[in-house]
Amino acid sequence: MKIPSTIVATIALACSFSAFAEQKPKPLKVFVFAGQSNMTGMARTSTLEHIKMSPETAKEYADLFDKDGKPVTLDEVYVSQWMDKESGRLEPKYGGGKGDCFGPEYACGIYLHKELNEPFLIIKTSLGGSSLSYRYRSPSSDKWTPPPGHPDLIKPGTETTKTPALAVPEKIALADDWTPEKPHALRRQYLGITDFRGAQIGKVGDIHPIYLLTDPKVALKGTPFQKGDLILAVDGAGLGENPVDQWRAAFHESKTIDGDWMMKITRWRKGKIETFDFDICDTLEGGRASLPKEFEKIKQEALDYEKQRGYCYRDMIAHVKSVLSDVKKHHPAYDPAAGYELAGFVWFQGWNDMIDGATYPNRDKPGGYDQYTWLLENLIRDVRKDLNAPKLPAVIGVMGIGGVNVEGDIGRFQKAQVVVAEKPEFKGNVIAVETGKYWDHKLAALATKSHQVNQQMNVFKHEQGLEGDALKKAFAEYRAKHITPQEEELLKIAISDGDFHYLGSGKIMAGIGRGFAEALVETLKK
Repeated sequence: MKIPSTIVATIALACSFSAFAEQKPKPLKVFVFAGQSNMTGMARTSTLEHIKMSPETAKEYADLFDKDGKPVTLDEVYVSQWMDKESGRLEPKYGGGKGDCFGPEYACGIYLHKELNEPFLIIKTSLGGSSLSYRYRSPSSDKWTPPPGHPDLIKPGTETTKTPALAVPEKIALADDWTPEKPHALRRQYLGITDFRGAQIGKVGDIHPIYLLTDPKVALKGTPFQKGDLILAVDGAGLGENPVDQWRAAFHESKTIDGDWMMKITRWRKGKIETFDFDICDTLEGGRASLPKEFEKIKQEALDYEKQRGYCYRDMIAHVKSVLSDVKKHHPAYDPAAGYELAGFVWFQGWNDMIDGATYPNRDKPGGYDQYTWLLENLIRDVRKDLNAPKLPAVIGVMGIGGVNVEGDIGRFQKAQVVVAEKPEFKGNVIAVETGKYWDHKLAALATKSHQVNQQMNVFKHEQGLEGDALKKAFAEYRAKHITPQEEELLKIAISDGDFHYLGSGKIMAGIGRGFAEALVETLKK
């Protein structure tokens, strides 16, 4: 049977349209990564070798390495960084240091590409030491108004929170020539004056004195403070369980435009207790006569501080918009005809907020980090608004130092991050990733053990008087007794930073990156 030519033509045209539809390029997916130093990444590239030391982890993370065992480079995934940092094809080099560290973007990019099997771009905007309450504070976070009954509504020092001041001691049960048994082992803490350091020594009678480890480096009238002194009381109150905090509070509250710049100090020196007035103006060049000039400086610093509030957020949005205005410059596979799609926002930050007792004065109480939850909710909303992506999926990297559901401030802070993803408006397209799942407890324990062994160096040096080759020999023998050759190898290969940077572990960072990729894939399927 002969088929009419019109039907043949129609079928051919339909097939051509079908083929065109199948070949139509997809928009380039763009993911925005932001946060502080752990988003930047402090894991040295060399620590990826730790993964290959175990058959189990070598298999689990096999996608990170090529057939020669070297870290994979992806030609279809590009990274664009702000602040003129290096950008280019995905490799484990876009972290801290000088091209020898990486962050979660590396493993995230590899596992995300494995699922998507298409080109995409990661825009990375992170800065170490940054808090959400200040540098990344978004426009909607004007002023935190705690809900009724919240502990942040109670101002420190009011009758409901004020505890009775400890009495100023007239004598203490210490010998006139007393010194700490191991002064080198004491934790040195800053006391507000240049190079002026003190340390807590525990309870003596009813108070907790501060032992002065150094003399102030500024010239003061007389000798109000000397190395070896004990500070017993400040402004008529004996020092309590947190003596350094008590000292700092009195010092800084006096050292303001409205303050009197005076402190009443009770000091123990070689068995003698004295109370005297300390003029903080003595720390200024020109003394009290220079206060007007100092006040102008304080006012200007306050103005500058307010001006800088939220600058990382503003710079982040500006950088993302700049990249999106010329995507081809940042990813060679970009097709202007297909365009781009903002496909996800990943936030990995928290340390500077967690330790900020001024912003979160009740962080030791339930709800003490509620303000952070509020800030993070506003951040997600504002990013969506300012990037014109109202449904932009978001992933929250929950702090995981020490693991999941840890005790203390970290545990309370984790809860403040997790709860954001549980809000009804974010349900489904905001996912909290518990990075503590990837914490390496055995590696962390070994790092702690190594640190404790290193403390023996102080014993040999300060208590036994060893020095030079004798010191090196004694310590080497001691360390060899407590750290095995296998442990030394693991310490050398697997760890490149402190615990607050996830030990600088490539294995931990790889797990976190994969966790972020899995979360992004989940949001993209919805």
